[in-house]
Amino acid sequence: MDRKQYTEANRKAWNEVNAKHQKSKVEQGKLEKFKQKGYSKLDKTITQTLNAVGIVGKDVAQVCCNDGEETISLKNMGANSVTGFDIADEAIKSARELSQFSGVDCEFVQTDIYDIPEQFFSSFDLVYISVGSLMWFPSMDDFFQVVARLLRKDGIVIIYEVHPFSLMLDNEDKQNPFELKLSYFIDEPRIYNDGLDYIENEKYQGAPIYNFDPTLSQIINGMIKNGFKIEKLDEYPHDMSALFEHLNNKEIRIPLSMSIVAKKNWNV
Repeated sequence: MDRKQYTEANRKAWNEVNAKHQKSKVEQGKLEKFKQKGYSKLDKTITQTLNAVGIVGKDVAQVCCNDGEETISLKNMGANSVTGFDIADEAIKSARELSQFSGVDCEFVQTDIYDIPEQFFSSFDLVYISVGSLMWFPSMDDFFQVVARLLRKDGIVIIYEVHPFSLMLDNEDKQNPFELKLSYFIDEPRIYNDGLDYIENEKYQGAPIYNFDPTLSQIINGMIKNGFKIEKLDEYPHDMSALFEHLNNKEIRIPLSMSIVAKKNWNV
């Protein structure tokens, strides 16, 4: 399969699960939360990072924005403008509906991230990349080339993601939670067809999905190759993905999440 076939297959899987996710989130009070003026679903860790870098008055993009909850939160934190990009048609539809419901003006664009239109190049001061984004891309080099194109000179990219090491674990194995089950280095994507319902953890026969699970070095090198200077890398023992919450506050502490702050140093 070529890159376009992989991303198209993943688009179908995300479209398939969106209705399940929206139903669960509404039942958990999503609409009441976003009706509150200035509401942000971003946790303390990334909120502190964004404030330290400076988000107020900035033009911000979020790639892999899903249903827009974090995108709207970025706007509520004081960004001048926020644009969310995602491949899933249904997720973008839900994001636009949430933006209208909350009264928070954000732009949402349905697109394969690799194919973001040129009209958005050099349009942003900051690009935000969040949980469960990087695993969907066959090439970190090509992915960060797109990110670099979105940014103005001296623009900042902030990543708050699952730590690649944690993806060697089986999140469903509660008896031996620290036993390594998967290889850190992979040559072919991991293929799953039991659905993408990470909220209720319901298994269903779904469209196949393809995960590429990049290593930390692939992520860092992809950024360096595209003109980014790494300014800060932090690793955390807390889960921010809903996959490994059972490992929080354990005596054995492993890296479950991470953040990276990098600056674009030249035009791509």
